[in-house]
Amino acid sequence: MADAASVNMTEALPGESLQPAAASHDRRRIAVNFLAVSLSSGLAVLIGVLTTAYSRRMLGPVAIGQVNWNAAVVACLALIANPGLQIVGQRDIASDPKQTARLTSLVLTLQMLLAVAAYVVVAAIAMINPRGGQTGLLLLLQGLALVVSAGTVSWVLQAHERMVWPAIVSLAINLLQIPVLIAIIHGPEDIYAFVLYTLPFSLALIVFNFWYLHRHGLLRLGWPRWRLAGTWRLLSESWPLALSQGAALVVINGGAIILGFTHSDEEVGHYTTAYKLMVVSTVISGAMLTAYFPVLSRVRHDPVQAARVAREYLTLLAWMGLPIAALGWACGRHVNDLMFGAAFARSGPYFEWLCLNVGLAFLNIGIGTPLMTWGFQKLHFKIAMAGAGANLALNMLVIPQYGGWGAIAATLVAEGATLVMLAIARRRLNVGRHPIMSIAWPPVLCSTAVALAIVALPHSFDRYWWAEVILGSILLGGCVLIFERRIATMALALLKRRA
Repeated sequence: MADAASVNMTEALPGESLQPAAASHDRRRIAVNFLAVSLSSGLAVLIGVLTTAYSRRMLGPVAIGQVNWNAAVVACLALIANPGLQIVGQRDIASDPKQTARLTSLVLTLQMLLAVAAYVVVAAIAMINPRGGQTGLLLLLQGLALVVSAGTVSWVLQAHERMVWPAIVSLAINLLQIPVLIAIIHGPEDIYAFVLYTLPFSLALIVFNFWYLHRHGLLRLGWPRWRLAGTWRLLSESWPLALSQGAALVVINGGAIILGFTHSDEEVGHYTTAYKLMVVSTVISGAMLTAYFPVLSRVRHDPVQAARVAREYLTLLAWMGLPIAALGWACGRHVNDLMFGAAFARSGPYFEWLCLNVGLAFLNIGIGTPLMTWGFQKLHFKIAMAGAGANLALNMLVIPQYGGWGAIAATLVAEGATLVMLAIARRRLNVGRHPIMSIAWPPVLCSTAVALAIVALPHSFDRYWWAEVILGSILLGGCVLIFERRIATMALALLKRRA
């Protein structure tokens, strides 16, 4: 019966004739939220790119290596402060908005308590100071972000699909960071100010989000009350998500942490600079996840609608992520050199090969997100842990000898293995089944062809790398129109006003 439903659903997709009228409304809301979040996040990333370029030119590879190593440690400890609670809360509120006040109070109470515990661990590591020098004090200061982030309620806004004005305000707050950064950061001696200057802006955004929730009646209590009732149920549902996030953190930060013990701060600085530049692309996948998460949660009990939404979600992510990976692999070093200058030239080749991870990551998000929204957290956790285990083992094996290149190889192998496991898991489920491989092959082939064509050009063309990127983007856009006309038609329809 499940196979027949999948076949019928697939046949109905081109004309969308079997979908209820509500699907169009969902798509319109998805489009508005995606555009708001992606445009705001994209501009915020552009601002972040500018501040990143400025800070690296002012601080240099060694100081950046120290800050980024500490950031990797703090990111891992953030798992203690937020063990998947926001994901469960967002999912449950999206399914039943009446739970908003209760779940918001519970999640914030637990996050604040856990954030304090996480900061105690940060303080202990800072006192031990395993890497010596000023990294201990820097870690103590950077760890304050754990306590500040415990008060975030953006996940509540996302559950209610109220993302436009919060995204605009977030952009404005990010803009204000630029003059502050330029005013206070002038050299490596300003490293302490560099790790603290964003905290007041984060607090300002949290305050605005609370006000916005109260202003629109989404959180009638105004400021949530302390609450512990329901803790065990929430934790029991969130622990697979927390461990899945922990597995992801191992993949993201494990290489940098191990590299910090085997190589110099400068090597850490080059590798983490390339990795952070690669992560810029996640603004797109993050915006897509934000827009689709509530919808995927609502259709979890309707196999036909679940298959429709999941297929649409994966198709969009595949055609976004794989072209970015291809163009980054072909031209990435030029982008790196333009942004960071000669001092970070070694980061360029690292960035190019890390761009391949973008395509794998987008596919993994497109295939794996439905597992979390449909109640298969434990399955997602097992797959994530297997990928993280492979990544950690490879990092420990190859980083001591090969440094940053070893970390890159371990990242690609782990992400690829995770993709295979997620695809097999989704194929075996009876919920939301759709032909995954037939969705992935067209963007894979088109992106590979464009990337190889750019690389095959004579080196004398490297001075026109920007033209290569533009031409490659146009060719890949044409591929989308050829293979996925329904995407273009849907995008145009979403932007039209109702008659």
